[in-house]
Order: sequence, then structure tokens, then C-alpha cells
Amino acid sequence: MLQTIEQKIMEVVEKVVPSVVSVTTTTLARARFSQVVPVKGQGSGVIISEDGFILTNAHVVEGVRDVSISLHDGRHYQAVVVGESRTRDVAILKINADKITPIEIGKSSELKQGQFAIAIGNPLGLGSTVTFGMVSALDRTIRGQNAHLEGLIQTSAQINPGNSGGALVDTDGKLIGMPTAMIQWSQGIGFAIAIDSIMDVYEELVQTGTIQTPWMGIVGVTVNGAIAENYRLPVDTGALLVELPRGPSSKAGLKPGDVIIGIDDEEIKDMEHLRTYILTKKVGEKLRVRFARDRDVFEVYVALSPAP
Repeated sequence: MLQTIEQKIMEVVEKVVPSVVSVTTTTLARARFSQVVPVKGQGSGVIISEDGFILTNAHVVEGVRDVSISLHDGRHYQAVVVGESRTRDVAILKINADKITPIEIGKSSELKQGQFAIAIGNPLGLGSTVTFGMVSALDRTIRGQNAHLEGLIQTSAQINPGNSGGALVDTDGKLIGMPTAMIQWSQGIGFAIAIDSIMDVYEELVQTGTIQTPWMGIVGVTVNGAIAENYRLPVDTGALLVELPRGPSSKAGLKPGDVIIGIDDEEIKDMEHLRTYILTKKVGEKLRVRFARDRDVFEVYVALSPAP
């Protein structure tokens, strides 16, 4: 049994490794005595098309001057950053190369907690490195300096420095996620961006170079029992609006003190739920918003605009 599993993993690694690349970046930094010196950075990437498009993390290429790609077979290419979204930590690179091996794209929506996962990347520029684990949890949320990442895959497959932008694959060798973060002081806690959320914005990134983040124009907090009692709210769950910048929601007639309890056919339990739901939509879409005001429930339509 163990030999069969081992053989399966080796076959997957042999299949996937040619699709995983090393990403080397150069940034100019000011050293002592105002001297400008080049600083090297390292990450990983995954070939996702035969015409040279490569997936990586936005934080790998953020603010860099030059990006070079090293393929598994030893070839090297200069890359251009076609598009990036810092808020989603996704970037698309492009190289002009032939005879490259794109990875097979899987479906993260079909993942189950406990199934095996394999992380392949180029940590510290050492070359292809493989770690093995499982899908520990789904739909995780973490907050970083520039990003609020939602719907993440938590995995016990070790994610090392430089693994960012690499491949998290299933036992069929299909890309299910992109390693993006690890908990430095823990063992076996790493996170990957689910491939479905990446592919949802892939075409927009390639065509426009960025992603228009949908914006509802609200600032709110989650309603709980204490807040409901203190403010004498008619409901004890939902998203309480505390401020409405000039934008879509204020134009639709929403006011501070309103509690959003539903959007379209979705029941909204808290602010996190509301935020996640909005991010699944696109700029220009109209949402049917159900909210409580005083002792009544109303509905309005809010057209999402680009985030300012």
C-alpha cells in the first residue's frame, strides 16, 4: 500500500516539476552613503499556458525592476509583469519561449478536507523542492500588510521561503492552489490561494493588467447580541452600517444605523460574510440589498462601483 502511494507521488512530481519555474527579481535599494545597489529576490511560478503565461504571487514581483525566469531544463528568460493585484496577491508574468509545459488546472471547489496535497516550488533558489501533506482546512482568511486574503486552502505540506507562487497540486498533478503564506512560528500551517479564485480573474489580469475590485461604499461592523441590545437594533445578526462614504450605497438610500441582513438570495450573518460575498461579484453588477431600519425591513438595489 505504502509503495503504491509512494509511486503515485513520484509520478505526480515528475509530471508537475517541468511546469514550476524559479522567479528571480532585482530591486534597486539605497545603501550606505546614498549608494544604490541591486537587491535580489527569489520566488516560484507556474506555467499555465503554452504561450508563456506564468502565475506567481504579487508580493514576489512587487516594486521590482527586473524579473527573470529559470525553467526546469536550465533555460533562462526575462519576463514582463502582465498584470498584478496586490489585494489578491496574484500576478501574471509572460515569457517568450517555446517547448514549455503548462500545468493542468484543477478545481479547488471540489476539494475535501483531509485529501492529499503536494507543494512544489523553488525555495531559496535551490531548485525544485517537494513537500507532501494534506488539505488541512478550506475557506481560511488571513490578513497581511497589503492584502486581505479569503477562501484560502490551509495545508500541512511545508511551505518554505521562496515557495511563494509555486504549485499546490492534488494526486492527479492538477493545480489546486498557489502557496502564498506560512505561519513562521508554527509547523505544518501554510496557506495557498485557491485556483478557482485565481482563474476567475485571470482573463481580466491579462487583458487590463489589474483587477477592478467591486465596492459597495460602506463601513460596518458585525452585529452581535451586545451591540443589538446597546443600540436597540431590531435584529441580532447582520452588518451594522456605521459610515457611508459618498458612493453606491449612499446613492441607493442606505444610512448609518441600517443593518444589512441579506443580499440577493443570501442571508448575511456578519460583516465578514458581506465582504466575501461582494468580492464574488463584478463592478457594475446590481445587488438586491435587504436591510432593517427601525422595526421595518426594506429592499434597495446597489450598483457596485470600482474601489477608490
